[in-house]
Amino acid sequence: MENIISHHKKEYEESPLVIVEVPGTCTLLGSYADACKGWSILGTDVATLFVGISKRDDQLVRLANGTLNDRKRFSLSNIKFRKEDRWGNYIKGVIGILANEGVVFPGMNVTVEGPLLLSDNQMVSSAIALGVCMALNTLMDLEMSISTMIRIIYQANTSFNNELCKISDLLAMLNGQQGKVLFFDLQHLTFQELDFPFTDQSEEYVALIIDSKISPNAMREEIAAKRRAIESAFIKLRELKPGGFIRDFPEGDLSARIVPLDEEARHICEYILMESRLTFDAASLMNHKDATMFGKIMVRVQTGLRDLLEVSCPEVDWLTKRSSEISGSLGAVLVSNGFSGNVMVLLSKQAVPSYIDRLEEYEHIFGFHPQWYIYEGGGSARVVFQEHT
Repeated sequence: MENIISHHKKEYEESPLVIVEVPGTCTLLGSYADACKGWSILGTDVATLFVGISKRDDQLVRLANGTLNDRKRFSLSNIKFRKEDRWGNYIKGVIGILANEGVVFPGMNVTVEGPLLLSDNQMVSSAIALGVCMALNTLMDLEMSISTMIRIIYQANTSFNNELCKISDLLAMLNGQQGKVLFFDLQHLTFQELDFPFTDQSEEYVALIIDSKISPNAMREEIAAKRRAIESAFIKLRELKPGGFIRDFPEGDLSARIVPLDEEARHICEYILMESRLTFDAASLMNHKDATMFGKIMVRVQTGLRDLLEVSCPEVDWLTKRSSEISGSLGAVLVSNGFSGNVMVLLSKQAVPSYIDRLEEYEHIFGFHPQWYIYEGGGSARVVFQEHT
């Protein structure tokens, strides 16, 4: 928190009146399950960002990004999307939606800071919008409910900014807890809180997150293109299943080529339906602390990501393949936490040194110095400072 206070004072010569901290999320399984409104497992993660706000005497809103060393500004009388404002649009979107609903704002100084700002647009837009919404709610005593804030954020990110926004991400940011994950039913937008059994507190098995340190843009364009292909494939599939939940479409009809889909669409739908079903099974396995079977699900999902959905890269393939060669390693899978090429590896505590040793070979081959940590689940978005007058 000291960093954002320092940045805010340096930029505006005053301290913020409200500071909010927002964690990023990590989708362990079910990263693409929103396409079929299936099941996913999310928790919050270690990377966070801070939003600090103070008031001004005019109608300007000045914005500072302490992590990117960037500045923007706009007038409250002219809140428009501008492509060149990039991250600033996520702040403008929330203020603009609230202004359209009758909230009268003073001028403001806003600072954002934190490592989460280096993640992808989807994560940054959700986290900044949530942080700004919570900060404004506190600063101006708006008394918004959680559901109202989620509606405002979703509208700001999808309508104003044309960004993908997942309600499950926002709910995870608001409900994350140390040592816990959330099991989402995306059809009904409900979730169950589950203990994550593979933390450092576990007697036997731990889940490592390996940050491959590949370029932030290395997989983003590929994944963006794949999401467009996914949307197209499921439009076709829904035409073939006019009733019921699309997540219940028989996978066998796809693999047996009973339904008239082209090969790419068939592979996409087959993978996503499988990923959703396996995620549903994985939630029960976590409850029973069944590391062996959970690891097998990780392997099946990663194999599908690579062979059916065709979302991977050489660095990720190397990290997951080396996992399979280590005694005591149960599985590895690409996770979605806003950073490219992050892999979760489930292995025994005794096997951790062996796998970490292999990362030196990774650096020698690819030229990137990977980092790793034991996944523990993080906290929730919260107001960490409020000046009382």
